[in-house]
Amino acid sequence: MQKPKIAFIDDEPRILRSLKMHFRQSHDVFITTDASELMKYVSEHDVQVVISDQRMPDKQGTEVLRDIKAASPNTLRILLTGYADLNAVIDSVNEGEIYRYITKPWQNDELKQIVNKATEIAQQTQEITQNTMQGNDTQQVSGGSTGSNRNILVLDDDESVYQQIKSHFKSAYTVSWASNLEQAAKLLQKKRFGVTITDSTLNKENITPIVYALKNIQPDLMVLMLTEFKDAHMVIDLINKGQVYRCLPRPTNFSIMSISLDRAFDHHERLVQQPILAARHHVEEVPESEAFNFSERLKGFFAKFRGWRISR
Repeated sequence: MQKPKIAFIDDEPRILRSLKMHFRQSHDVFITTDASELMKYVSEHDVQVVISDQRMPDKQGTEVLRDIKAASPNTLRILLTGYADLNAVIDSVNEGEIYRYITKPWQNDELKQIVNKATEIAQQTQEITQNTMQGNDTQQVSGGSTGSNRNILVLDDDESVYQQIKSHFKSAYTVSWASNLEQAAKLLQKKRFGVTITDSTLNKENITPIVYALKNIQPDLMVLMLTEFKDAHMVIDLINKGQVYRCLPRPTNFSIMSISLDRAFDHHERLVQQPILAARHHVEEVPESEAFNFSERLKGFFAKFRGWRISR
């Protein structure tokens, strides 16, 4: 049986040798320090996973993964780096649409688990993503029933944010608003949303765990984070645990948001038409140990969503 293919790019040959040794039993491993060499290999082979370092002499890892995404959409992309630069992390979401962000030094068992899952997902979705690339499902997606019912949920305690978004996009989308978790729960149970636009805090409370729970329940929900990004580690968690679709900084740039919304809904509708593709946005369930750190209100909302997931 042919082994799945994985490619690593890093400017340190020592690290590449270590990675190759670690994965050679389970994968056909390609290693390089050269981005053009990597692109040539990916263009000539069906590569399930590419893992790139961020800091390299000629090209940033986020640029490499953006190019890989364009050349081989089915390949799952992982960024492996020894530092957490905020701009690089945000670019890895917005440009590279990466599957996971892993910081050095990594744990071998954890990396192996992530790579195995990414490999499995790429193998499961290969045929569908190839058809998408060839344009075979364009008519099916654009003609789907979801296209005429594009619902956005704005989750923000500032009504002016909702009013601005509604004013700008009311001709293209149906925009609903929740200023607290209770309102959000009611809306989410009444209506199916394709996109949610949310801040990381709501009424001064960190609600990123709710984003993780939402993605766990509805993988085809596209999450646009509209917030003042200051902490790179928070964005890393939003990638790894929440698979957010885009990170948009405040104050709002509506031109960028318009492009992001259009692409987000196209992607949402593709996932609705082909549910297996939602595996590419796989997130781990929020562990009970993290739930213990929630406030009582957040615990109640989290418990409600767990129950909702079981009953759906």
